[in-house]
Amino acid sequence: MRRQYRTALLVFLSSFRLSLPAAPAALSDDRIEDAVESALASSESASALSGLRIRCDEGILTLGGSVETLYSLDQAVRQAGTVAGVVDVVVTAVVPRLRVPDSEILAAVEQSLQTQSFSFANIQATVGGGRVALSGSSGSYSQKHLAETEISKIAGVVEIQNRITVTSETNVSEQGLSRLVLSRLSGGAAASAGRLQVSIRGSLAILVGRVPLYLNRLEASETTLGVPGIQEVDNRLVVDPSLASPTPSVTPSP
Repeated sequence: MRRQYRTALLVFLSSFRLSLPAAPAALSDDRIEDAVESALASSESASALSGLRIRCDEGILTLGGSVETLYSLDQAVRQAGTVAGVVDVVVTAVVPRLRVPDSEILAAVEQSLQTQSFSFANIQATVGGGRVALSGSSGSYSQKHLAETEISKIAGVVEIQNRITVTSETNVSEQGLSRLVLSRLSGGAAASAGRLQVSIRGSLAILVGRVPLYLNRLEASETTLGVPGIQEVDNRLVVDPSLASPTPSVTPSP
């Protein structure tokens, strides 16, 4: 009787199967290149990226050639970072000098820094050979980042050295800062897999774990730097495209 019951139970269970949607197959380098080209073609900076060359080797994407501005190049990196399968991005592309005089670039930089967004920032700029050096201080990382972003849009700027010091301080302990950073990260797409760890050493935040997209890795650094008391980030996050796989479910077999 027991044997008959066990047999019947096995037959019943065999009518169900654990449906585990397979993790997305790793994209070939050719398919990643096609996906990145498609993503860039649909971006707002598409026309400025016509001189960009794309190559992928085992998920490592290299952006070469030339682009119109540093801003366009940054947007290209971020757009490429949305493509599953891209585990790292190497930039060898350059921005042409365009024969724009340094005096003209400096005037445009100073105009950018005179907007209301920087009314409480003490930022100075120098220009030489199209290279802009920023120094001084700001009350937040967002102002420091915004200054670089706005200046990167100026034609003729080939490099930006952002030496602006963020003056915000905090009385929160290292353990408290670690919890605060992790809380900020948990609210974004970068932590969707829930595999991040944060440790603090003074004003340095160390990020360890795995994220689904390269863009998540970039955003994790930016989010962390936005926490008062954090001055530097050691980003050790690894891009693991398999984290984007769907959640397993149990369904009866047809």
